[in-house]
Amino acid sequence: MYGKLVITGIMVTVLGGCTAGFRPSLEDYKGSDAARIRAASDGNTALQFYEKQPSGCYKKVLERRITAGLAILGIPVTGNKKIGMPESSDNKGSFINEFTVKPGQLVTVIHYWTQAGYYQNTDRSVSERFIPQPNHDYDIIVTGSESGGDSVSVRDLDSGATIVRWEGKECPSGMFD
Repeated sequence: MYGKLVITGIMVTVLGGCTAGFRPSLEDYKGSDAARIRAASDGNTALQFYEKQPSGCYKKVLERRITAGLAILGIPVTGNKKIGMPESSDNKGSFINEFTVKPGQLVTVIHYWTQAGYYQNTDRSVSERFIPQPNHDYDIIVTGSESGGDSVSVRDLDSGATIVRWEGKECPSGMFD
């Protein structure tokens, strides 16, 4: 009887600290002009890809996760995908995901989190738009605080390069988009 209580207690503790991302993971682009991105495996961060429509607005055509799909007690279980990007002080450690992406795409990095409230929790997100350039390396940096919420930024590892941004209005989304 005592053993069952201990096992149940351990399972509740482990499963109580689980998080799961149901969004599919980003697949690597295979071209020789690929841009590379790196993000810490923890949290819930994704890339959204947009295409300009004839009406002039931008339509989201794809969203893929770049962080771990499963974490137990805050430790990413399905993370740590490295492809050989140069070291960086912004994203280092054991739990890192690196991907190759097609350059020239309109990309939004979006980070989702839940802000704790007195009566209820609120789902929040913050984003940053950029256009990956051929053969550049980028760090996706997510920081946060209890009072100010989370923030996301993109940094080109080439210190002489600037981030190419894109502006525009998103197309209205329908019920079935």
